[in-house]
Amino acid sequence: MKKYFLTLVAASLALASHAATVQYASGVVKYSEQTEWGKVDITFRKCGNNLLYTFYNVLLDGVEVNTTSSSNNIGGFLADGWWMGGNHNDGEPNALTTGVTVMVDGKEIDGDATVTGSVLTIDVYNDIFFADKVKFCTEHISYNVSGNSMEVSGEHHYCHPKDLSIEKYYPMQSVFVDETEILTPGGKCKVWTPLVITSEGNEIEFSRASAPNFTTFIEHSAHGYQAVYLSRDGIGNREWVRQSDVVFIGNSWSKSYHKVIGDYTVRDGDQSTWHGVYSWFKEPIRDNCRNLTDDLTYEYGAYINGEPVVMHLSPNGKMSQLSGIEDVVADDVADKSFASAGQGCIVVSDSAPDARCYNPDGKLVHVGAGSFECASGIYLVNDMRGNTVKLFVK
Repeated sequence: MKKYFLTLVAASLALASHAATVQYASGVVKYSEQTEWGKVDITFRKCGNNLLYTFYNVLLDGVEVNTTSSSNNIGGFLADGWWMGGNHNDGEPNALTTGVTVMVDGKEIDGDATVTGSVLTIDVYNDIFFADKVKFCTEHISYNVSGNSMEVSGEHHYCHPKDLSIEKYYPMQSVFVDETEILTPGGKCKVWTPLVITSEGNEIEFSRASAPNFTTFIEHSAHGYQAVYLSRDGIGNREWVRQSDVVFIGNSWSKSYHKVIGDYTVRDGDQSTWHGVYSWFKEPIRDNCRNLTDDLTYEYGAYINGEPVVMHLSPNGKMSQLSGIEDVVADDVADKSFASAGQGCIVVSDSAPDARCYNPDGKLVHVGAGSFECASGIYLVNDMRGNTVKLFVK
């Protein structure tokens, strides 16, 4: 499987390592890490009507914010009127997990153990069957967990001898608990939209044509936030969805959905890939989406493949991953005038209103212009215009 894991180029300044605890016992994986965005606990196990191996629930600061006790996050297929895979069957399983591999920092765990590390990777292999009990496809789902985020990649190889029309496929879904409002940058909910009691007819939908750059929906509850980002790689570009068809469904019986296939025929030998990132956080970095303004930007902290990153959403829905710790040259920066180090502080000029300052751990410590106090040490300041400077605070 082609790994779509997003990568960040580390600076010459080495990042201090962060550590998660991973417990693997009796086929159940439990991941736990304290991050600057909250303490995240995720359990992986076989669950749902088909007993497929996937993430069962997520806790943020000890409170359950995502659960698959009655549904699924990684969806199944509706093809020629038949639901299969994920949590879908008609009382008889139509999908099964054929293999699971668990690794921490690239080292496989093949028995019960508790280990620490930066990145948990779980590769899951499933077979999915059509109504005639003939295999529809093989499915490979890879989970890459670090910090407060889980990057997911999906690959399908279609193998049914009959051409089949996939009416619906929602790869990244969200069984978020007790959500109160939703945000879809680039889509219908450009500002935070309160949710009514979930029922038929209260769904939020918008088409591919109306939201060509849509990538991410964010849900909010009393306990925190969940962001679900689907990249434009593979069928994430939504070329398997008509322009008039919907690419997002929200508030549908306590779930929200990314849609990447709609009425598209697959044949024996076809294949598809997609990938995205789930993130959980107590508070965003920047939220300009409470009221209609000219700057409907939204930013939140995440981890990608073990490295901290700022996820930046523009008003049209485009996503940028901003590490602020890449391409650093300590003594040969084109323009150092936007930031300087003082005694116990850093000063960012008004010429860099979007600047970001990171500490040696890669943690974002300041956004914007102005003077702010900080402990002695090394910091990186990015003006978000192509210039990064390394500063030494005494």
